[in-house]
Amino acid sequence: MDPELHEQTVPRRFVHRASISEVMLTGWRKTGADRFLLGAQWPRTHSFYRPVAGCYDPLLLAETIRQSAMLISHAGYGVPTDYPFLLWSLSYRAEPTAMVVGQTPANLTISATCQDIRFRRGIMAGMQYETVVHRGATRLGVGTLRMDCMAPDTYARLRAPQLSQRFPDLVPPQGEYQEDKANSVLVPTGEWYTWRLQADRRHPVLFDHPVDHVPGMVIVEAMRQAANSVAGAAAVAPFEMDTNFVRYAELDLPVIVKAFPGPIGPNGEMSVRITVEQDGVSVATGQLMTRQIMREESREESLLVRKAG
Repeated sequence: MDPELHEQTVPRRFVHRASISEVMLTGWRKTGADRFLLGAQWPRTHSFYRPVAGCYDPLLLAETIRQSAMLISHAGYGVPTDYPFLLWSLSYRAEPTAMVVGQTPANLTISATCQDIRFRRGIMAGMQYETVVHRGATRLGVGTLRMDCMAPDTYARLRAPQLSQRFPDLVPPQGEYQEDKANSVLVPTGEWYTWRLQADRRHPVLFDHPVDHVPGMVIVEAMRQAANSVAGAAAVAPFEMDTNFVRYAELDLPVIVKAFPGPIGPNGEMSVRITVEQDGVSVATGQLMTRQIMREESREESLLVRKAG
């Protein structure tokens, strides 16, 4: 482990976050042609991505992968920080035994490889991003991401109608902001395993800064909540996720989330397929593997985490 990778957070502009507290990345260096080593740190708890039965929320891994791809794009390839990014896919596999919350924050090292890199006018325009994540000597998981980035003027032409209008709140303000209610992004529609997306744009994590569309991580969170609802257990988490994004989800039209549960595996795991639609058109799809976390299991596995550091 390289201690210098975990001394301080990277500049927030490199990971497209307004709040310093939401920056997970702590350092990076180039290790070869299109290869990088990054540092990240997870706090023992988080205001939104909270531990479940003593285990880290796997969506912390998804957010860390997203941030690391942006960091390498800007710092490693020189993409200007005002360039918007388009997320096309995001996948991860987390090892439950490595996700147990320890007695100190979790220092992670991320081995990243950039593939299928495309350039436009000398500036990176997109890539496939592959990662392997370790916690000490223990492999915590893997993740992949595919994204594009574009010049601000191109984005402005593409999104001109949305950029010029004022959007109503997805949740109408009613008195004081209530954190627990805001953390839920789905409301039932009355149809089996079908919800409407309802995300409070005052949420300090899901809406860290103003946007002209529903952020990709809000859609990922909606998929997680739908899968958890189908699983039904109190302590359940998606340790595997594959998502694909087709188009922007607009802020001024209803977004419908549907879940299609698969069979339950021998260890209680369940595969859940998720579709996200707007105006009858696909916005995103996902495949999640949820697993119930046993508190007894978490205590036993914590011994492995102490060795990992």
